[in-house]
Amino acid sequence: MHKIFKTILIATVLFSGTFLIHSQPEPGDVYKEFTFIPESGSFSELDPDCKREFTEEMWINKPRMVIKTVNIELENSVKAEMSVEYWGGHIGTSGQKFKVNGNEWIEIPQPENTPSNPLCYHRTLLGNNHVSVPLEYLKEGRNEIQFTCGPQICYNFNFGFYWIYSFTIRIYYYSSVPHAEGKVITPAEGKVLDDYPEISLEITENKSSVRCVDFIGFYEDFDWEGNGNFSQWHFQTRYGKMYKHIGSSNKEPYSVTWNTKWLPDQNKPMRIAAIITDTNGYCFLSNAIDNVLFKRTNRKVRMYTSYDVPEAFAARIGQEKKCAIDIGEDIENARSACLLVSTWSGKCNDGSAHEILINGRRISDNFGRFHDYSFDYLSVPVDVILQGKNEIKIHSLFEGHGLEVNWPGPVLLVEF
Repeated sequence: MHKIFKTILIATVLFSGTFLIHSQPEPGDVYKEFTFIPESGSFSELDPDCKREFTEEMWINKPRMVIKTVNIELENSVKAEMSVEYWGGHIGTSGQKFKVNGNEWIEIPQPENTPSNPLCYHRTLLGNNHVSVPLEYLKEGRNEIQFTCGPQICYNFNFGFYWIYSFTIRIYYYSSVPHAEGKVITPAEGKVLDDYPEISLEITENKSSVRCVDFIGFYEDFDWEGNGNFSQWHFQTRYGKMYKHIGSSNKEPYSVTWNTKWLPDQNKPMRIAAIITDTNGYCFLSNAIDNVLFKRTNRKVRMYTSYDVPEAFAARIGQEKKCAIDIGEDIENARSACLLVSTWSGKCNDGSAHEILINGRRISDNFGRFHDYSFDYLSVPVDVILQGKNEIKIHSLFEGHGLEVNWPGPVLLVEF
Protein backbone atom coordinates (compact mmCIF):
# COMPACT_ATOMS: atom_id res chain seq x y z
CA MET A 1 0.00 0.00 0.00
CA HIS A 2 2.81 2.38 0.88
CA LYS A 3 4.60 1.85 -2.45
CA ILE A 4 1.37 2.39 -4.35
CA PHE A 5 0.69 5.61 -2.48
CA LYS A 6 4.21 6.87 -3.19
CA THR A 7 3.83 6.22 -6.93
CA ILE A 8 0.51 8.04 -7.06
CA LEU A 9 1.93 10.99 -5.14
CA ILE A 10 4.91 11.35 -7.46
CA ALA A 11 2.68 11.20 -10.53
CA THR A 12 0.35 13.83 -9.12
CA VAL A 13 3.19 16.19 -8.33
CA LEU A 14 4.84 15.88 -11.71
CA PHE A 15 1.63 16.39 -13.67
CA SER A 16 0.90 19.51 -11.64
CA GLY A 17 4.12 21.07 -12.91
CA THR A 18 5.93 21.23 -9.56
CA PHE A 19 8.56 18.99 -8.03
CA LEU A 20 8.57 16.66 -5.07
CA ILE A 21 11.44 16.91 -2.62
CA HIS A 22 12.79 13.59 -1.30
CA SER A 23 14.97 13.24 1.78
CA GLN A 24 16.60 10.00 0.57
CA PRO A 25 15.67 6.50 -0.68
CA GLU A 26 13.31 4.19 1.18
CA PRO A 27 13.98 0.58 2.23
CA GLY A 28 13.93 -1.75 -0.78
CA ASP A 29 14.86 0.92 -3.33
CA VAL A 30 17.50 0.15 -5.98
CA TYR A 31 19.38 3.07 -7.50
CA LYS A 32 22.63 4.47 -8.88
CA GLU A 33 24.24 7.81 -8.17
CA PHE A 34 25.99 9.84 -10.87
CA THR A 35 28.07 12.64 -9.35
CA PHE A 36 29.69 15.60 -11.09
CA ILE A 37 32.90 16.68 -9.32
CA PRO A 38 34.57 19.87 -10.59
CA GLU A 39 38.31 19.67 -11.21
CA SER A 40 38.78 22.90 -9.26
CA GLY A 41 36.77 21.64 -6.29
CA SER A 42 33.80 23.91 -6.93
CA PHE A 43 32.26 26.21 -9.48
CA SER A 44 30.39 29.46 -8.97
CA GLU A 45 27.30 31.08 -10.41
CA LEU A 46 26.71 34.81 -10.69
CA ASP A 47 23.43 36.65 -11.12
CA PRO A 48 23.35 37.14 -14.93
CA ASP A 49 22.11 40.71 -14.40
CA CYS A 50 24.81 41.65 -11.89
CA LYS A 51 26.28 45.05 -12.82
CA ARG A 52 29.21 45.26 -10.42
CA GLU A 53 32.22 46.38 -12.41
CA PHE A 54 34.81 43.87 -11.19
CA THR A 55 32.49 40.93 -11.85
CA GLU A 56 32.89 41.58 -15.55
CA GLU A 57 36.58 40.75 -15.13
CA MET A 58 35.73 37.58 -13.21
CA TRP A 59 33.50 36.33 -15.99
CA ILE A 60 35.35 37.72 -18.99
CA ASN A 61 35.46 35.39 -22.00
CA LYS A 62 33.15 32.82 -20.40
CA PRO A 63 29.39 32.51 -20.07
CA ARG A 64 27.85 33.36 -16.72
CA MET A 65 25.82 30.15 -16.69
CA VAL A 66 28.23 27.32 -17.37
CA ILE A 67 26.91 23.97 -18.63
CA LYS A 68 28.19 20.86 -16.83
CA THR A 69 27.80 17.36 -18.23
CA VAL A 70 27.22 14.02 -16.54
CA ASN A 71 26.70 10.55 -18.02
CA ILE A 72 23.80 8.51 -16.64
CA GLU A 73 22.14 5.15 -17.25
CA LEU A 74 18.38 5.07 -17.82
CA GLU A 75 17.60 1.49 -18.83
CA ASN A 76 15.00 0.00 -16.41
CA SER A 77 14.68 3.36 -14.62
CA VAL A 78 11.51 4.37 -12.77
CA LYS A 79 12.26 7.85 -11.38
CA ALA A 80 15.06 10.35 -10.81
CA GLU A 81 16.13 13.06 -8.42
CA MET A 82 19.07 15.38 -7.93
CA SER A 83 20.91 16.76 -4.91
CA VAL A 84 23.31 19.68 -4.82
CA GLU A 85 26.20 20.27 -2.43
CA TYR A 86 26.37 24.03 -2.21
CA TRP A 87 27.32 27.10 -0.23
CA GLY A 88 24.44 29.58 -0.26
CA GLY A 89 26.85 32.31 -1.25
CA HIS A 90 26.38 36.02 -0.69
CA ILE A 91 23.58 36.49 1.78
CA GLY A 92 20.16 36.86 0.19
CA THR A 93 21.16 35.40 -3.19
CA SER A 94 17.88 34.35 -4.77
CA GLY A 95 16.79 32.18 -7.67
CA GLN A 96 19.21 29.30 -7.07
CA LYS A 97 18.05 26.86 -9.74
CA PHE A 98 19.21 24.28 -12.23
CA LYS A 99 17.90 22.95 -15.53
CA VAL A 100 18.47 19.61 -17.22
CA ASN A 101 19.00 19.41 -20.99
CA GLY A 102 17.36 22.79 -21.54
CA ASN A 103 14.08 21.95 -19.79
CA GLU A 104 12.39 24.21 -17.26
CA TRP A 105 14.25 25.51 -14.22
CA ILE A 106 14.04 23.50 -10.99
CA GLU A 107 14.60 25.23 -7.67
CA ILE A 108 17.38 23.99 -5.42
CA PRO A 109 15.97 23.15 -1.94
CA GLN A 110 16.70 25.64 0.83
CA PRO A 111 16.89 25.11 4.61
CA GLU A 112 13.72 24.56 6.61
CA ASN A 113 12.45 26.01 9.90
CA THR A 114 14.00 29.47 9.54
CA PRO A 115 12.00 32.22 11.30
CA SER A 116 12.02 34.29 8.11
CA ASN A 117 13.09 33.83 4.49
CA PRO A 118 15.78 31.09 4.40
CA LEU A 119 17.72 33.07 1.80
CA CYS A 120 18.50 35.65 4.51
CA TYR A 121 20.44 33.06 6.56
CA HIS A 122 23.91 31.75 5.87
CA ARG A 123 23.67 28.14 4.72
CA THR A 124 25.68 25.25 3.40
CA LEU A 125 23.67 22.21 2.27
CA LEU A 126 25.52 18.96 1.76
CA GLY A 127 23.86 16.24 -0.25
CA ASN A 128 20.71 15.45 1.73
CA ASN A 129 18.44 17.86 -0.16
CA HIS A 130 17.05 15.93 -3.10
CA VAL A 131 14.47 17.26 -5.53
CA SER A 132 12.72 15.12 -8.13
CA VAL A 133 13.58 15.42 -11.82
CA PRO A 134 11.12 14.15 -14.46
CA LEU A 135 12.59 11.17 -16.27
CA GLU A 136 11.59 12.68 -19.60
CA TYR A 137 14.09 15.50 -18.97
CA LEU A 138 16.96 13.00 -18.95
CA LYS A 139 18.79 11.11 -21.69
CA GLU A 140 20.84 7.95 -21.79
CA GLY A 141 24.49 8.94 -21.69
CA ARG A 142 25.52 12.60 -21.71
CA ASN A 143 23.25 15.12 -19.98
CA GLU A 144 23.74 18.88 -19.72
CA ILE A 145 23.11 20.59 -16.37
CA GLN A 146 23.00 24.36 -16.07
CA PHE A 147 22.75 26.49 -12.91
CA THR A 148 21.73 30.07 -12.30
CA CYS A 149 20.81 32.52 -9.57
CA GLY A 150 19.17 35.91 -9.14
CA PRO A 151 19.86 39.13 -7.22
CA GLN A 152 20.24 39.49 -3.47
CA ILE A 153 16.83 40.02 -1.88
CA CYS A 154 18.14 41.00 1.57
CA TYR A 155 21.34 42.63 2.90
CA ASN A 156 21.92 43.60 -0.69
CA PHE A 157 25.31 44.71 -2.01
CA ASN A 158 24.38 43.91 -5.62
CA PHE A 159 26.32 40.69 -5.92
CA GLY A 160 24.07 37.63 -6.25
CA PHE A 161 26.55 34.74 -6.17
CA TYR A 162 26.96 31.18 -4.81
CA TRP A 163 29.13 28.06 -5.08
CA ILE A 164 28.34 24.50 -6.11
CA TYR A 165 30.76 21.87 -4.80
CA SER A 166 29.19 19.00 -6.70
CA PHE A 167 25.83 17.57 -7.66
CA THR A 168 24.45 14.04 -7.86
CA ILE A 169 21.73 12.64 -10.09
CA ARG A 170 20.16 9.57 -8.52
CA ILE A 171 18.36 7.15 -10.85
CA TYR A 172 15.99 4.59 -9.35
CA TYR A 173 15.47 1.24 -11.10
CA TYR A 174 13.04 -1.65 -11.04
CA SER A 175 13.89 -4.11 -8.28
CA SER A 176 14.33 -6.85 -10.90
CA VAL A 177 17.70 -5.34 -11.89
CA PRO A 178 20.45 -7.64 -10.50
CA HIS A 179 21.93 -6.15 -7.34
CA ALA A 180 23.28 -7.10 -3.95
CA GLU A 181 20.91 -7.24 -0.99
CA GLY A 182 21.24 -7.60 2.75
CA LYS A 183 19.65 -6.94 6.10
CA VAL A 184 20.74 -5.31 9.33
CA ILE A 185 21.11 -8.01 11.98
CA THR A 186 22.63 -5.98 14.83
CA PRO A 187 20.94 -4.37 16.67
CA ALA A 188 17.64 -6.21 16.79
CA GLU A 189 14.38 -4.32 16.84
CA GLY A 190 13.66 -2.96 20.32
CA LYS A 191 17.29 -3.38 21.44
CA VAL A 192 18.69 -0.94 24.01
CA LEU A 193 22.11 0.40 22.97
CA ASP A 194 24.88 1.76 25.18
CA ASP A 195 27.92 3.79 24.06
CA TYR A 196 29.95 2.60 21.05
CA PRO A 197 27.57 -0.15 19.89
CA GLU A 198 28.34 -2.61 17.09
CA ILE A 199 26.15 -2.28 13.99
CA SER A 200 26.28 -5.17 11.51
CA LEU A 201 24.69 -6.46 8.33
CA GLU A 202 24.27 -9.83 6.61
CA ILE A 203 24.41 -10.09 2.82
CA THR A 204 21.50 -12.15 1.48
CA GLU A 205 21.81 -11.77 -2.33
CA ASN A 206 24.84 -11.55 -4.67
CA LYS A 207 27.30 -11.67 -1.83
CA SER A 208 30.38 -11.70 -4.04
CA SER A 209 29.47 -8.42 -5.72
CA VAL A 210 29.42 -6.17 -2.64
CA ARG A 211 31.75 -3.17 -2.79
CA CYS A 212 30.75 -1.20 0.30
CA VAL A 213 28.16 -0.98 3.09
CA ASP A 214 27.23 2.39 4.60
CA PHE A 215 25.19 2.40 7.82
CA ILE A 216 22.80 5.28 8.42
CA GLY A 217 20.39 6.10 11.22
CA PHE A 218 17.33 8.23 11.93
CA TYR A 219 17.88 9.99 15.24
CA GLU A 220 18.36 13.42 16.82
CA ASP A 221 21.74 15.04 16.32
CA PHE A 222 23.45 18.16 15.06
CA ASP A 223 22.18 19.23 11.63
CA TRP A 224 25.17 17.97 9.63
CA GLU A 225 23.17 18.31 6.43
CA GLY A 226 22.42 22.04 6.79
CA ASN A 227 18.75 21.57 5.92
CA GLY A 228 17.43 22.84 9.25
CA ASN A 229 16.43 19.51 10.81
CA PHE A 230 17.87 17.87 13.92
CA SER A 231 15.84 14.63 13.63
CA GLN A 232 16.33 12.89 10.28
CA TRP A 233 18.33 10.19 8.50
CA HIS A 234 21.71 11.71 9.25
CA PHE A 235 24.43 11.87 6.63
CA GLN A 236 26.14 14.48 4.51
CA THR A 237 28.19 14.17 1.35
CA ARG A 238 31.36 15.80 0.07
CA TYR A 239 31.81 15.29 -3.66
CA GLY A 240 29.28 12.48 -3.48
CA LYS A 241 31.09 10.53 -0.74
CA MET A 242 29.16 9.93 2.47
CA TYR A 243 30.24 11.42 5.80
CA LYS A 244 28.72 12.04 9.23
CA HIS A 245 26.83 8.74 9.15
CA ILE A 246 27.13 5.76 11.49
CA GLY A 247 30.03 4.22 9.57
CA SER A 248 31.16 2.19 6.55
CA SER A 249 32.60 -1.27 5.92
CA ASN A 250 34.04 -2.72 2.70
CA LYS A 251 34.80 -6.27 3.79
CA GLU A 252 33.22 -9.11 5.74
CA PRO A 253 32.02 -9.14 8.38
CA TYR A 254 30.12 -6.00 7.42
CA SER A 255 30.07 -4.25 10.78
CA VAL A 256 31.16 -0.99 12.38
CA THR A 257 31.56 0.38 15.89
CA TRP A 258 29.44 3.53 16.13
CA ASN A 259 31.40 6.44 17.62
CA THR A 260 28.82 7.88 20.01
CA LYS A 261 31.19 10.08 22.04
CA TRP A 262 29.13 13.23 21.40
CA LEU A 263 25.88 11.66 20.17
CA PRO A 264 23.12 13.31 22.22
CA ASP A 265 20.96 11.19 24.50
CA GLN A 266 17.85 10.11 22.61
CA ASN A 267 14.36 10.74 23.94
CA LYS A 268 12.75 8.83 21.07
CA PRO A 269 13.49 5.45 19.43
CA MET A 270 16.01 5.43 16.59
CA ARG A 271 15.98 3.64 13.22
CA ILE A 272 19.01 2.00 11.61
CA ALA A 273 19.47 0.88 7.99
CA ALA A 274 22.29 0.21 5.52
CA ILE A 275 23.09 1.17 1.94
CA ILE A 276 24.70 -1.74 0.07
CA THR A 277 26.66 -0.76 -3.06
CA ASP A 278 27.75 -3.47 -5.49
CA THR A 279 30.61 -3.57 -7.96
CA ASN A 280 28.30 -2.43 -10.79
CA GLY A 281 27.35 0.71 -8.87
CA TYR A 282 23.83 -0.36 -7.90
CA CYS A 283 22.80 0.67 -4.40
CA PHE A 284 20.19 -1.10 -2.30
CA LEU A 285 18.69 0.38 0.85
CA SER A 286 18.15 -2.39 3.37
CA ASN A 287 15.37 -2.92 5.84
CA ALA A 288 15.18 -0.39 8.67
CA ILE A 289 15.47 -1.67 12.23
CA ASP A 290 12.88 0.24 14.24
CA ASN A 291 12.41 1.12 17.90
CA VAL A 292 16.09 1.03 18.78
CA LEU A 293 16.69 2.74 22.11
CA PHE A 294 19.87 4.54 23.13
CA LYS A 295 20.43 4.71 26.88
CA ARG A 296 23.91 5.18 28.34
CA THR A 297 24.71 3.52 31.66
CA ASN A 298 27.72 5.58 32.84
CA ARG A 299 27.20 9.09 31.54
CA LYS A 300 24.84 11.50 29.77
CA VAL A 301 25.32 13.80 26.79
CA ARG A 302 22.81 16.61 26.34
CA MET A 303 22.43 18.75 23.21
CA TYR A 304 21.17 22.32 23.62
CA THR A 305 20.21 24.15 20.44
CA SER A 306 20.36 27.85 19.59
CA TYR A 307 17.53 30.34 19.53
CA ASP A 308 17.32 33.98 18.47
CA VAL A 309 19.66 33.02 15.61
CA PRO A 310 19.92 36.20 13.54
CA GLU A 311 19.67 36.58 9.82
CA ALA A 312 23.07 37.16 8.21
CA PHE A 313 24.83 35.59 11.21
CA ALA A 314 28.32 36.81 10.26
CA ALA A 315 31.04 39.20 11.42
CA ARG A 316 33.96 41.16 9.93
CA ILE A 317 35.68 44.55 10.42
CA GLY A 318 34.56 45.11 14.01
CA GLN A 319 31.11 43.57 13.71
CA GLU A 320 29.57 41.18 16.20
CA LYS A 321 26.47 39.00 16.18
CA LYS A 322 24.98 36.77 18.86
CA CYS A 323 22.42 34.08 19.61
CA ALA A 324 21.47 32.26 22.80
CA ILE A 325 21.35 28.72 24.17
CA ASP A 326 19.33 27.72 27.23
CA ILE A 327 20.35 24.97 29.65
CA GLY A 328 17.27 23.98 31.55
CA GLU A 329 18.84 21.65 34.09
CA ASP A 330 21.34 21.67 36.92
CA ILE A 331 24.90 21.64 35.54
CA GLU A 332 26.67 20.85 38.80
CA ASN A 333 27.66 17.41 37.50
CA ALA A 334 28.83 18.64 34.07
CA ARG A 335 32.14 16.95 33.24
CA SER A 336 33.00 18.44 29.84
CA ALA A 337 31.41 20.55 27.14
CA CYS A 338 31.92 21.69 23.57
CA LEU A 339 30.31 24.04 21.10
CA LEU A 340 29.61 22.37 17.75
CA VAL A 341 29.32 24.92 14.99
CA SER A 342 28.97 24.89 11.19
CA THR A 343 30.78 27.79 9.53
CA TRP A 344 31.86 29.06 6.16
CA SER A 345 35.23 30.85 5.99
CA GLY A 346 35.79 30.56 9.72
CA LYS A 347 39.58 30.93 9.38
CA CYS A 348 41.40 34.10 8.36
CA ASN A 349 44.15 33.92 5.75
CA ASP A 350 46.34 36.76 7.09
CA GLY A 351 47.13 35.58 10.61
CA SER A 352 44.36 37.59 12.23
CA ALA A 353 41.38 35.99 13.91
CA HIS A 354 37.67 35.59 13.99
CA GLU A 355 36.59 34.80 17.53
CA ILE A 356 33.66 33.15 19.25
CA LEU A 357 32.69 33.82 22.84
CA ILE A 358 30.38 32.20 25.38
CA ASN A 359 29.08 34.42 28.17
CA GLY A 360 31.79 36.95 27.36
CA ARG A 361 34.74 34.53 27.44
CA ARG A 362 36.57 33.73 24.22
CA ILE A 363 36.69 29.98 23.57
CA SER A 364 38.34 30.04 20.14
CA ASP A 365 39.88 32.40 17.58
CA ASN A 366 41.40 29.86 15.22
CA PHE A 367 39.02 27.32 13.73
CA GLY A 368 37.31 26.39 10.49
CA ARG A 369 38.67 26.91 6.97
CA PHE A 370 39.26 29.89 4.76
CA HIS A 371 36.73 30.13 1.91
CA ASP A 372 35.28 26.71 2.69
CA TYR A 373 32.83 25.12 5.08
CA SER A 374 33.84 23.46 8.33
CA PHE A 375 32.30 21.64 11.29
CA ASP A 376 34.20 22.20 14.51
CA TYR A 377 33.95 20.91 18.06
CA LEU A 378 35.21 23.85 20.15
CA SER A 379 36.16 22.91 23.70
CA VAL A 380 34.24 24.85 26.36
CA PRO A 381 35.39 25.04 30.00
CA VAL A 382 32.48 23.87 32.13
CA ASP A 383 32.85 26.87 34.44
CA VAL A 384 31.86 29.10 31.49
CA ILE A 385 28.40 27.64 30.98
CA LEU A 386 25.39 28.62 33.04
CA GLN A 387 22.13 27.04 34.00
CA GLY A 388 19.60 29.13 32.11
CA LYS A 389 20.54 31.49 29.30
CA ASN A 390 23.99 31.38 27.66
CA GLU A 391 25.07 34.05 25.16
CA ILE A 392 27.00 32.92 22.06
CA LYS A 393 28.76 35.79 20.29
CA ILE A 394 30.99 36.04 17.23
CA HIS A 395 33.34 38.98 16.63
CA SER A 396 35.96 39.81 14.03
CA LEU A 397 38.38 42.55 12.96
CA PHE A 398 39.32 40.73 9.75
CA GLU A 399 38.93 42.87 6.63
CA GLY A 400 38.59 39.91 4.31
CA HIS A 401 35.73 37.44 4.11
CA GLY A 402 33.46 37.42 7.15
CA LEU A 403 33.02 34.53 9.56
CA GLU A 404 29.64 33.01 8.62
CA VAL A 405 27.70 30.79 11.01
CA ASN A 406 25.35 28.50 9.11
CA TRP A 407 21.71 27.88 9.92
CA PRO A 408 20.41 26.52 12.31
CA GLY A 409 23.23 27.88 14.48
CA PRO A 410 25.60 26.26 16.98
CA VAL A 411 24.69 23.64 19.55
CA LEU A 412 26.16 23.17 23.00
CA LEU A 413 27.00 19.58 23.94
CA VAL A 414 27.45 18.87 27.64
CA GLU A 415 28.67 15.61 29.13
CA PHE A 416 27.43 14.75 32.63
